[in-house]
Amino acid sequence: MIPNDPILTTDPWDAVCTALSTQLMSLVPTLKYAAQGWPDPKWFEDTGINFPSVFFTKVSEKATNTTSRNIIYASNSNAVYFETKKMKYLLQISLFTTDPQQRLDIGWAIKQFLINQIQLQINAVDTARFNFTGNDRMPEGRDNFYQRNIDFEVTARVLDGQTAYKVTTLNPTTQTS
Repeated sequence: MIPNDPILTTDPWDAVCTALSTQLMSLVPTLKYAAQGWPDPKWFEDTGINFPSVFFTKVSEKATNTTSRNIIYASNSNAVYFETKKMKYLLQISLFTTDPQQRLDIGWAIKQFLINQIQLQINAVDTARFNFTGNDRMPEGRDNFYQRNIDFEVTARVLDGQTAYKVTTLNPTTQTS
């Protein structure tokens, strides 16, 4: 393992949530927050400040062994990365709004983006893969909150790596006949 390598020291789930948060905030400028985890009940006290918001919840997780350590997954100028496992997560994206039309519009934009995008860059060498598994619109809840849950199976890799140095010069060999 390469010491202090951000690619190798970041949990794949955290990398997925960070990349997804950045993408969705860019995709839907009206979103106030896109965060990992379920919101604290206090989140719902001041509706004007916190909504619309999206939360990412890991419903389940399983690891699948995939490759031999001899197979190189990716490389850059100073490292070679090996895939050791694939992690599969059941991701629930929960959208909360105070307006039913926002729930429809934002929910559809998120769903369409991830169905069409399929793969999302999560760090310098890896991508996460998204497969749509379902969604539902919750009935109107307390205090006129509107919720929509969109579920995806997400696959990300667990990587290991070694330091590698780029060859800049070749030493000629002499041949004798």
